[in-house]
Amino acid sequence: MKITIETNEQGSGCKVWLGETGVSFLNLEDAQTYIAQLEERIEAASHTFAQDSGSPEVK
Repeated sequence: MKITIETNEQGSGCKVWLGETGVSFLNLEDAQTYIAQLEERIEAASHTFAQDSGSPEVK
């Protein structure tokens, strides 16, 4: 997924784009914190799926 930060031209606020979905923040620091937390959650989830990815049971 493509993640980008778009700052407001007037210098107040910014928007984090997750693909085509935008999330607004009051400042760049909050936006960067949001992205870091999101990346941590994705990383944690990927470890969970990797552990469960043994041989699948077919019923």
